[in-house]
Amino acid sequence: MDITDINALPSSTLKTNHFNEHYLYNVNRDSFSKLSASVIFAAEFKKTLFQEDSLYIIIGSDSGLLPKYIQEQGIPLGTRYLFIELEEVLEQLHQHHLLDSLDDEITCTTLADWQAQALDLKLKEYSFLRNIRLIKAICAQQASLIEYPELNWKVSEELQSLQFQLTSSLGTQTFLKRQIENIADNVLPIQLIENKYKDRTAIILAGGPSLTNLMPWVKQHRRQLIIFSVSRISRQLVNAGIEPDFVCSVDPAPINIDVSKEMFFFKNSTFIHAHHVDPALINQWAGRKLYFGNRFPWQTNANPKNINSVGPTVSNSALAAAHFAGCRRILLAGFDLCFTAEGITHAEGSDEAQSGPKYNSSLLEVKTYSGQMRTTEPEYYIALQNLGFQAEKIIAEHKSIINLAAEAAVAENITHIPPCDISFDDQLDSAQQNSLDIKELDIAELQAHYQLINKELNKAIYNLESIEKLAIKALKINSEMYTTEGTIENYQDKRKLDDIEKQLKRKYKRFSALVKSFGVRDFLRITTPYDNSDSWDAEKAKELGAVYYNAYQSASTTLQALFKGTLKRTQARIEELKENPDFAMLIEQWEKDKSFNRGKVWQKLHPQSKYMAAANREFAPLDLKFKEMLNTSNTAFKKITDHQSSLALLKTKALLLFKHHKLDKLKDLLNSLQYVSAAEATEKESYQHLISAYIAEQEHNTELALELHNKIISTENSPLLEESLLRVASISIQKNDHPNALLALKCLSQLSPIYLPFYAESAYLSGDYMQAIDSYTEYINFFPEDLVCQLKLTRLYMEIGVNDAAELMLDHILATDPDLTMAQKLKTEIKKGVSHLKPNINTRAK
Repeated sequence: MDITDINALPSSTLKTNHFNEHYLYNVNRDSFSKLSASVIFAAEFKKTLFQEDSLYIIIGSDSGLLPKYIQEQGIPLGTRYLFIELEEVLEQLHQHHLLDSLDDEITCTTLADWQAQALDLKLKEYSFLRNIRLIKAICAQQASLIEYPELNWKVSEELQSLQFQLTSSLGTQTFLKRQIENIADNVLPIQLIENKYKDRTAIILAGGPSLTNLMPWVKQHRRQLIIFSVSRISRQLVNAGIEPDFVCSVDPAPINIDVSKEMFFFKNSTFIHAHHVDPALINQWAGRKLYFGNRFPWQTNANPKNINSVGPTVSNSALAAAHFAGCRRILLAGFDLCFTAEGITHAEGSDEAQSGPKYNSSLLEVKTYSGQMRTTEPEYYIALQNLGFQAEKIIAEHKSIINLAAEAAVAENITHIPPCDISFDDQLDSAQQNSLDIKELDIAELQAHYQLINKELNKAIYNLESIEKLAIKALKINSEMYTTEGTIENYQDKRKLDDIEKQLKRKYKRFSALVKSFGVRDFLRITTPYDNSDSWDAEKAKELGAVYYNAYQSASTTLQALFKGTLKRTQARIEELKENPDFAMLIEQWEKDKSFNRGKVWQKLHPQSKYMAAANREFAPLDLKFKEMLNTSNTAFKKITDHQSSLALLKTKALLLFKHHKLDKLKDLLNSLQYVSAAEATEKESYQHLISAYIAEQEHNTELALELHNKIISTENSPLLEESLLRVASISIQKNDHPNALLALKCLSQLSPIYLPFYAESAYLSGDYMQAIDSYTEYINFFPEDLVCQLKLTRLYMEIGVNDAAELMLDHILATDPDLTMAQKLKTEIKKGVSHLKPNINTRAK
């Protein structure tokens, strides 16, 4: 079906079908002309639209028929529905009273208001439960109006961005786990660099593609710059002979070391990191390090005064550090927050650049300083917004922030100035002026630091053990306090539970909060976002009580194990302070933590030790493992980037761009194939043909499009055969070339049975009724529960006058669903002898 612009259609096209269903014809066309909407909805949505405790965000409302169908079926416990409609369509629906009398759990809105409505419907809570479903109504799937694909695209992008913000704030367990593991190594707070570089020029070096061309300028002006680099570009800096003053990292994921390991080649840099960074980085860093945030994840005087990192990217945190250090002017390089036209995401030399363009990225776009529109992704988009907020604070202090790259995304409050126009007032010597005057802790101070940590950890473990015991006691009471009839047998048990709850909320308040933060997802399952507590029976209350106290027990048990592990790590750190330590104990802990470079820390603490030779022998196997880690190129992260750049993903992206009429982006995608890896070069030609065919079709050159698609079809074992056959069928239908369309659909039906109904419909239109019957029958053999196709086959039997076969089909359908109105109606028609067209069933399409 062709996509049509809503503005090209009459403003009011209300139609009533044979089933007395009212709908807007410009929205749904003939979707409900032969079969009722309820039959189609049951086939399409019955298994997907009725889960409990879910928020369904639905693009389109099928002229108000879909929300009414949901209401008739009954709304599941704790579930809500948010329909997002085109503004013009929603106005017509209200005008014709097609959305009247809907339940409170069903809301209809527009693109402009959907986010506010979603938040009112507890989007945040449903996101925590991972129970948000984005669904397309029939009108959005068929896309008779071009606005529906655009609406789906925009809502999908905005929802993805919203969920990223919500889930990143919820990533409590991972972040807490890393923070706990890092407690002993979070020694010096970043608070110590406050205003250390007043009136200096800083530069933030991030990993965007523009960094490649800016690197020579950075090297030329190294002496005049305080360099804050993100850890992921350390490889490029080492290759360029540039050592930053500060190297920054915040990612808690284990793959962080894969992209950051070259930072260990720096000799004098200071490592700035989040308190929750991947432990493999700070455990093995022998130089000075400063941490963002709190050392302990609970309120205690043992937490020094400090500032928090700024997300969502490490680049935002690096900028926060430069601002806090008092720099008068901050330059940005590689801080692009968007991709190149071809989809390259990072600077030359990175794993991402070596893998090629990123083909699994979204269609979200931003404007660059050069005026171009470039692809980005939700995380970058949020970082761009945060960057604008950060810049606003910087310029409010009469300082400046400048992006050196014209290819970077435009951010509020940040100007673009090319590097050739940047001037410097001074010729300061970096060795004197860039050095950081912060004293590191000596052995005695470190001893006091670790003893303080031991004290706090033991206190935490004691409190968590007490919480675990209370949870176990509460679980026993909760399981025994109800009778078989579902009533509370002894209210003394209820009072005991109340007493336990008071202890958790008062006596163990701080650590109960920690337990809840750590196990937040389990605790959120106790109550649904839509409060149905009035309908709970005793059995439900018992079940939720078990969930609640199991969450307490599980989280407190896991936290105890983490704290005990950190306690052992802290004891190893104390052992490191000795000139003649228990090397076996140290190596056991370092092996467990994969801290293969930890021996460098001991050597730094004891440079004149008479046990150095013995230490070197003990550390030699670990040193070898560390070197192997540094030299490994086939990392887990590299495998991820290779996958994101695979041609299999390019197929999906090309189709999305084609559907959204992104002609310029299709041309950029075609250019991106120059970066295809050698391993996939053999398939490159087919993808070139496919994208070129899409471009030709967008430019209304259908003859060239068909020629290119036919080249793909002629290619043996082409991975794009299905895509090209679909376009050949579509173009042929538009050109009224039914024989070619029929041939394409026949080939498609041989690829997958899912295309058999389309082949049947095409055969029917061509007059080949027996082929249509055979195709429907074959499809039903594959999918015996598809009532829609069974009814279509019944209709076909009736039209050609084979009522006996039609009656057999109807008997079969009614045996499955005796209340199916459509089947009953057709049965009545046959009994009444309603006349039908009776073509010669032996007729075949020529």
